[in-house]
Amino acid sequence: MKTEELKEKMSKLWKCVFHDTDTYISLVFDNYFDPDLVEYHEEDGKIISALLGIPYCFGNGKYIMRGLYLCGLATNEEYRHRGIMNNLIEKINKKAEEMGYAFTFLIPANDSLISYYNNRKYDTAIYRVENRYTDLHNFVKDYLSDIANEDEIIYKLKRKSFDSISTEIFDINNENILHLIIEFIYKLEREIYAYYQLMHSKKDIELMIKENILSGGKIFISNNKENMLTGVAFTTKDDHQRIRVPKVYYKDKGSLYRLLDCVKRRFPGSPISYYCYPEECERKLIWGKNYCLSSDTCGELDRVYNVGDHAKPYGMVRVLNIYEILKFIAEDRSDLKFSILVKYEENDETVRKFHIESGKIAKIEMDDQRLLDYVKYNNEIILSEREFVEILFRKKGLSNVIQEAFNIPRLSLNMALLLD
Repeated sequence: MKTEELKEKMSKLWKCVFHDTDTYISLVFDNYFDPDLVEYHEEDGKIISALLGIPYCFGNGKYIMRGLYLCGLATNEEYRHRGIMNNLIEKINKKAEEMGYAFTFLIPANDSLISYYNNRKYDTAIYRVENRYTDLHNFVKDYLSDIANEDEIIYKLKRKSFDSISTEIFDINNENILHLIIEFIYKLEREIYAYYQLMHSKKDIELMIKENILSGGKIFISNNKENMLTGVAFTTKDDHQRIRVPKVYYKDKGSLYRLLDCVKRRFPGSPISYYCYPEECERKLIWGKNYCLSSDTCGELDRVYNVGDHAKPYGMVRVLNIYEILKFIAEDRSDLKFSILVKYEENDETVRKFHIESGKIAKIEMDDQRLLDYVKYNNEIILSEREFVEILFRKKGLSNVIQEAFNIPRLSLNMALLLD
């Protein structure tokens, strides 16, 4: 099928299944359609099932690894439950592996789809925290509370800086500000070292700004007293009139709180959900009451918990190349030293031993006798590929226990502002 014909037929299927506007669909297919990164099923001259792959890089400013984002997974309603999409998923993963991608990833729209993709070798790997606020919440007070324990001089400097921050709604027609926002986000994503950030290209950033506006959202920006950009907040409104803030890029905490305060004032009476990554979330809340009674005391204690440890699943990953992922970890964490045994498939007799030390990785394939000897004398356990992936992409709250048991760090992938 010719490229333009394929593109047109896939666009019609997208429209039929997701009911997006023609303008939105054109934004997607005019910028992300690549015939080498799609799979489709055709019957009677009509495409009745298809998916679209978009390449992205994850990194922390030093090293990167490649992942293929799968979106627009759609099957015409009358052709569902025939295993068509399952075949397309297998085809795109085989193609992605041959093209050198370390993994494919996607965003399930609901819990039933989480189960569906889990049965197709996808594991929950990307989490985010939903911070929910009522329309009465005071973000200015939040910031002042955050800096209350600072040294008096530091407090005054931060308070003065905070008071000087201005905010406004971004006008998509202002080309100069658009350019500043693109450069700001592009640079900031490459300066993050606390976790592995999906790194948008400059073209991606411009498109996600347009996509946000097309979806009925607004973008807020903050500037310091020198009129330099310090923060960008993306917002949309859901069917229940809740304001959703899927991502805020900011240089300092003062800009974050100013932007959230601006969003609240722009939408009076609306509750707000601000999403962030577990590594970004510093909030602590009261879990409940723990009543204590002893021979000489009687009272109650508040149990405090870290909100970031209670993040919800957001994205799922299917690993295609364990070696490439471990190589990425080894290069980034030269302090690590551990060995792991992984068996890829149940019917595969070969076990791979991966050894990481001093920023390098070695892979050894072990046959039955060598494996038995190694396991016996080193008290090692063998993990299936799925078990290893679950350990690698575990939730933040489980990190300490598993870190002590396996010495494997949590691979904290984080992403926002995709076609979801």
